[in-house]
Amino acid sequence: MRPLPVLILFLLLAVGLGLGLRVMRGAAVPPIAPVGAAGTAATGGLPQGHVYTGLASEPPDLNPLTAGRGVASRLLLPYVFDTLLDHDPATGALRPALAAAFVPAADGRSCTFTLRRGVAFADGSPLTMADVLFPWHLAQAGHLPLGAVNDAMARIEGVDVLDEQSFRVRFRGVYYAAVEAVGEAWWVPQRRWFEARVAAAKGPEEAMPAVDSARFAELLDRVNDRCGPGTGPYRFEPELGYGTWQPHQDLLLARSENCWRRQVSPGTWNFAGIRLLFRDPAGATNALLAGELDWYSNPLLEELLAAQPELARRYRPLRYDYKELGVFRVVWNLQRPPFDDARVRRALAHLFDLDGLVAVAGGNARPALAHAKPDSAEYPRHLQPFAFDPAATRRALRELGFDPEHGKPLRLELLAPTGTEQFRRTVELFVDACKRAAIDLVLQQRDFGAYLRELPAGKWDGLLSMQSLRSWGDPYDLLHTQGLWNHGKWSHPEADALATAARAELDAGKRADLLRQLHELAFREQPAALLVHPMASILVNSRIENLAPGPYGLVPERAFVPIEFQRR
Repeated sequence: MRPLPVLILFLLLAVGLGLGLRVMRGAAVPPIAPVGAAGTAATGGLPQGHVYTGLASEPPDLNPLTAGRGVASRLLLPYVFDTLLDHDPATGALRPALAAAFVPAADGRSCTFTLRRGVAFADGSPLTMADVLFPWHLAQAGHLPLGAVNDAMARIEGVDVLDEQSFRVRFRGVYYAAVEAVGEAWWVPQRRWFEARVAAAKGPEEAMPAVDSARFAELLDRVNDRCGPGTGPYRFEPELGYGTWQPHQDLLLARSENCWRRQVSPGTWNFAGIRLLFRDPAGATNALLAGELDWYSNPLLEELLAAQPELARRYRPLRYDYKELGVFRVVWNLQRPPFDDARVRRALAHLFDLDGLVAVAGGNARPALAHAKPDSAEYPRHLQPFAFDPAATRRALRELGFDPEHGKPLRLELLAPTGTEQFRRTVELFVDACKRAAIDLVLQQRDFGAYLRELPAGKWDGLLSMQSLRSWGDPYDLLHTQGLWNHGKWSHPEADALATAARAELDAGKRADLLRQLHELAFREQPAALLVHPMASILVNSRIENLAPGPYGLVPERAFVPIEFQRR
C-alpha cells in the first residue's frame, strides 16, 4: 500500500469545497492508547502508537469506488484499502500487494494475478474473488461514475477467472505501463458492505437491485461519507467506533489489527492512527506553532524558519523530488481565439520570469521544458527556455494585430487558484509582466473549490495550475487530443501519433525517442507555458524515526515515534 505523496498539498491545502456531508457531528475524538504492552509490539520490536497528523482540505467523497484524484484518494483511502500491486517506498520497485504474484504475458496484452492467501478485511471477514472483481463488474455495467479506480478499469478489455485465487486481465491493446497502471489503481473494497448500504437505501417495498443495474449504481453513488472496511493498516468505520470525522475540524483513521502487512513485513505501519486537520492558512500556521503537526508543506521553508526560529527545535526540513511531482504551468484555451494561434502562444511565453519563479519557490525549483521529469531519458535538455522579455511579447503581438496604442490590446482572462503563497506570488509576477506588455489582463482568482468547478466550463483563456505527472512517465493525458488532462483542448495530428506510438512501444530506448520528439513538438507549439519543476519542501516532526523520502515521496511505512514522544 502506498499513500500518494503528501506534497500534493501545494493544491490540497487550497481546496475549500463547502461539502455538507452526512457525518458524525460534534463527536469528541477518542484517545488512542499505545498498541500492545508498554506500547511496543512483538512484531518488529518497534514502538507502536502515535497519531500521525498532517493538514489537508476536507474531502468531498470517501467512497473508494467514486472518489477522484483528490484528498481522499491521496491521503486517506490508500491507508484503508489495498491495491493489487504497489511500489516499495524505498526503492520504487513495483511489488506484490493483494496479488502475491503477477505474471505479465510476453506480448504485453495481459497479466495473470494470483491473490495473496489469508488476507482479511478490518472486520475480520476474508477477502474473496467477488470483492476483487467488484470494481470491474461495476465498470462493465457502465452506470457508476468511477473515480480514481477507473485508471485501472478503463485499461481493461476483459477478465478471466482461472480459479479461486487467480485471474487473467486482458488489456485494451499493448501499453508499456499496463501492468503498473492497472495494478496500482485497482483498489479492492468489501462488496457485501456496499451491497448492505444499497439495501438500506432502497425503498421498503423495492426489490434489491442487481449489481449491474442503473438503480444499484444510483444508490451506491450516494455513499460518500463512509468507505467500509478495507484490508489496509487503518480503518474508518466511525459508526463502530473506529475513527471519527468532525466537520471542518479533522478526520481520524484508526489502526486495523487485521492488517496482513504487519505479518508479512514486521516493523511496518507502526502508528496508532492517521489524522488530517482541516485548517485555513492562519489555522494551519497556528497548528504548526503549537506542535500539533507531524508534517507541514511550505515551499518557503527558509523564510518560515527565519520568522519562527523555535520551529527548528521540533522540526527538520526536507527537500526532495518524487516521480509524480510535476510542473507549474499556464494552459492556453485553444477553443478561444486568438489562443489557437501558436504565434500568439509563443509570444506569451516571454511573459514568464523563470528566475523570479525559482525565487518564489525559495530556490527549490528549476525551469521547465517538458511534461516530464528532468532526469528522464526523454527530457529535451538541449532546448532553452523562452527568455523573459515582456517587450518582445508586446512587439510580437503588435505584428499579429494586437496594438494597444490603437485601442486593440490582447485581452487575456486568467483563471488562478488561491490559498498558497506560491500561487499568490506567481500571479503577482504575471500581472506585472502583462502590464509591461500592455496586455488587458482579467484576473479570475478563486478558492480551489470554485476553481475546480469553473475549470470544465472553459470560460478562461489561461489556466494556472500545478500539474502532477504519471509515475511511469506517460504524458498522453496531457498532450493527446483525447487526454484526460488536456484542459486546453490542444489537438495536433503529429502529437497524437507520437503519444499513441510511445504507449505501444515496449523498448524503453525507442519509447524515449518518441516521447522526446513529442516534448519538442509541444515546446514549439506551446499549448501550455511550462514554468518550473518544484521540489517538495516540508517540515517533519524531528521525533519521527525511519521516515525518509523515496522515489514516491514521503511514505510512513516503517516510521515510528519513541513512546515518550508519542501523540495520542
